[in-house]
Amino acid sequence: MAQTQVKLVLNPRGLPATLAIRWKAQLGALSTQVLMDCNRYARDDTGRLIASSRTASIPAEGKLCWSTPYARRVYYTGTPSHAHNAAASLRWCEKARAIHTRAWAQTAVKLLGGE
Repeated sequence: MAQTQVKLVLNPRGLPATLAIRWKAQLGALSTQVLMDCNRYARDDTGRLIASSRTASIPAEGKLCWSTPYARRVYYTGTPSHAHNAAASLRWCEKARAIHTRAWAQTAVKLLGGE
């Protein structure tokens, strides 16, 4: 049986700094994906709610926001109309999280240089 020797040298002090730099560089891409997935389930009666998320959110900082006077109310209460978005639901981010968490994790791993 053939044997191979491998010498592995780890720099545990450098890992957190490197990971933090990569995370900061890739946060915008991941946040944009999360925003798109959340908007799949957002109410879309007039288009203003989803449009507000594109202008009010700051993906590079990981901040997603739906900025209309009624956003909070329609997130938690009422009956979503399915006329313009058949997948619309209350608490649309929670629905997206339940459905897309695994895909988001896989995207994060790829963006951070994993397999």
